[in-house]
Parts: sequence; C-alpha cells; structure tokens
Amino acid sequence: MSKTDLLALLNRTRVKNEQAEITGMLLFKDGSFMQALEGRKSVVIPLYENKIKRDPRHTGIITLFQAEIAEREFPNWSMAFPDLNDASLAAYPGYSEFLNVSFKDKSFTSDKSKARRLISIFRQNMR
Repeated sequence: MSKTDLLALLNRTRVKNEQAEITGMLLFKDGSFMQALEGRKSVVIPLYENKIKRDPRHTGIITLFQAEIAEREFPNWSMAFPDLNDASLAAYPGYSEFLNVSFKDKSFTSDKSKARRLISIFRQNMR
C-alpha cells in the first residue's frame, strides 16, 4: 500500500469505528495486516463476518481468537502502521509508533496480555 492508501484507510477506519463504538488496532507492515476489534458483540461479529471476511481485497484471513473481555485492550487505539519516513504522519489521530518501539520498551515488558503477545509475534515475523 502506498502512503496515500494508508492515510485514506486510517481516516475511513477511524470515522466508521467511532460511529460503531469499535476500538482496537490495525497493524500494517510489509504488505500484511493484523487486526483486533473491540466492541459490542452485536456490532463486531457482523462486521467481521459480513464485511471484512467477504471483502475481495482480503486474502489469507486467519481468525486467531474471539472472546468476551472485561476491559478493552486498546481503548485509545484505532490504527498503527510502520514509520513511512514522514514526520507529519505522527500528527494523524490514531497513529502509533508501536511497530518501531524496542522490544525492551516498558510497553512490551509491562503488558503481558494475549493481544500484546500476538502483536509482538506479528512484528517479529514481518519481513
């Protein structure tokens, strides 16, 4: 995806997720995506089953897990993507430097949730 494509995706995703009261994250690196969706089951499951899984642009979809959680893992996250060598990207709502942070950073060492572990695996295995 080009920088323009990523920014357009970020903007569309944020608007739609806010309207549906969905939080979570969407990671992109080297042509691969990983996504976590959080919200009411009555909203998230149909979105995933009827829209995301049926989108012809999506291939190789793997559902890692579905579960009800007591507290949202990513209450303030909407999307993260790797550094595209443009400092102005940091000004976009939802931008995260997560994929560029050292594994020794306390955001990794202090949070042992399933979602954070999966994100770490994604990051380690992207080429």
